Amino acid sequence: MVRKFEFHPRYKVEVSMYGSWFPATIIRRVSSNKFFVKYDHLNVRPAVVGVHQLRPVPRTVRDWEVKIGDKVEAFGKQRWREGHVSEVIGSTGKLFSVRFNDWKEMIVSKEKLRVHRKWINHNWVPRITNQQLKNNSKEFCKELKRARRANKRNMISKLPDCILLHIMSFLKARDAVRTCILSKRWKDLCKRLPTLTYIPSSAQSFKNFSSWVRSSRDHSCSLLNLTIENYYINGSESDLYTLLQYVLSHNLQHLNIMINPSITPKYEFLPLIFGSHSLTFLELSLVNGYAKCPKSLHLPALRTLHLKCFNFVTTHYHCADPFSNCHVLNTLQLKYCSLIDDAQILCISNQTLSNLTISYVLADQFSLSTPNLSFFTISECAIFRQLLSSTCNLSFLQQVNIDYFSGGDGKASIFLKWLQVLANVEILKVDNGVIQEILREWRSNPISKKAQPPCFSRLKSFIVHRSLNASVPVRQVDIFEVADYLLQNTTPMPSVEIIRGNLYILRPGRFPCRLPMMKLVQCSYGTNTTITGFL
Repeated sequence: MVRKFEFHPRYKVEVSMYGSWFPATIIRRVSSNKFFVKYDHLNVRPAVVGVHQLRPVPRTVRDWEVKIGDKVEAFGKQRWREGHVSEVIGSTGKLFSVRFNDWKEMIVSKEKLRVHRKWINHNWVPRITNQQLKNNSKEFCKELKRARRANKRNMISKLPDCILLHIMSFLKARDAVRTCILSKRWKDLCKRLPTLTYIPSSAQSFKNFSSWVRSSRDHSCSLLNLTIENYYINGSESDLYTLLQYVLSHNLQHLNIMINPSITPKYEFLPLIFGSHSLTFLELSLVNGYAKCPKSLHLPALRTLHLKCFNFVTTHYHCADPFSNCHVLNTLQLKYCSLIDDAQILCISNQTLSNLTISYVLADQFSLSTPNLSFFTISECAIFRQLLSSTCNLSFLQQVNIDYFSGGDGKASIFLKWLQVLANVEILKVDNGVIQEILREWRSNPISKKAQPPCFSRLKSFIVHRSLNASVPVRQVDIFEVADYLLQNTTPMPSVEIIRGNLYILRPGRFPCRLPMMKLVQCSYGTNTTITGFL
């Protein structure tokens, strides 16, 4: 039996949020699996967190040698973040460049680095490098035997193969392969894994991984899911091509790949991917560059598609229409994409598409032919300059999210045309930027306020996200003034909600342009806390 770790008041802990670990102190226990904690370095209110978000502060490892490629945790911006050491700065060996999982880098001193560890089943699991396995395999095996004698029974090894393979699918490929040294029971188990996630540390390591997949895996067991983050490895394009050629010919279903085009510039692997008949999920991201998307994608089984940093080309009459032949596509996400070769209009034509997200996409106009669209998110696009049209009335539209950075050179009349196309929506959510742009045009051109907004036939809720980090804060009274203007032709009047950070302010019906009455509401703060009070 594994001894269960107990958390108590005044314990120093770390709280998991947004992929990072924030130092905190437990104030009191709220329930059997929730604690009230105070963050040590963040200027925010104490909050209730679940026990699954907590771990104790790991012990300091002294006199450890930091090497390029080591998986570490670096302290910066009041939190510990997971990353890889990408460079040693200077000759003293005390400064290091750490690259995080979101591709950002930070230079930190050795004092602000620590060995990356995982808190699993009430125990710290340290990362073991390949060299340590080679040099200390005998000691490692002896330690495992001692652990087995202490526990008397190795319960996990008695689990069925299907359960063990499911558990191992959550590990990185390098860690999953290491389980082969545990015992004869585990020797060949990793060769049957249906899911592999690999982040190369060097070109040679990626070559070894590609060779292992092609030669050592049990080919009778399908490889269904493959994730590769190859954004900083040089000289690995041929190995990547060979690997993708193998897995796509063996009915791979889920592919998530991140490539740096400055390192792998030929894109010879793209026709392999875009010609797959087995993929149901594809997330293809390019870093520091762009690639050309085919005029039309023919992916007959694809249900989810995420593209980042792609250029779309003209198919007909200055229009780019690449998705019409994906006949079962359900979710589409485009980020940092643009049009080339005289293309001006990005056409999203798909009869089955239900969820659409467009972020940082450059186009003169968007045209929708998506009769089954339910969720539409438009983020950081020039919606006050770019046009939106639709060949259908979007009768199944449930929610629209609009996130706009006010640039001061758009027209509110164009935004009203967007709302006319989206008039069948049930929930409409906008942010500070939309309100600021409308107010700016009212001040510079008062006659623009006479333009009539559409009638929202099914609208139930109008939500405004009032960001706490906005450079120019918008007054609450201005938000309600814009809301009253946009909803003047809508009957019955939907509820109007304001989100301040993660706090909700609710106005359930139409009021003159003034602050809402005090009303008892329930507010969500963070991910696990509920606050009730008067506003």
